[in-house]
Amino acid sequence: MGWLSALLGLGGKALEKILPDRARLQQQQMEINAETERTSGGRMTPRKLLMYLLAVAAGWELLLRPVATYWPDVLLPPSMGKELWLAVSAMFGMGF
Repeated sequence: MGWLSALLGLGGKALEKILPDRARLQQQQMEINAETERTSGGRMTPRKLLMYLLAVAAGWELLLRPVATYWPDVLLPPSMGKELWLAVSAMFGMGF
């Protein structure tokens, strides 16, 4: 019976490597964010700057771009929605 529990334990470790626990990953991301905030002392850091830039870009894609398409004479740059959402999800630790 000992070999069965050892085999299941090994399988659990391999499964953990393949399919990590999302709740644990999000908890680790929250701890990293809290530590970053403590060490920065409220100053602007490159991470904060990137988060603000991603928020502005997401606002453009979600709010302003659909409104701007009502005027056909306005030339818009191509949408980078897919890349933007990948960056936003990675920034929040969801990593798709």
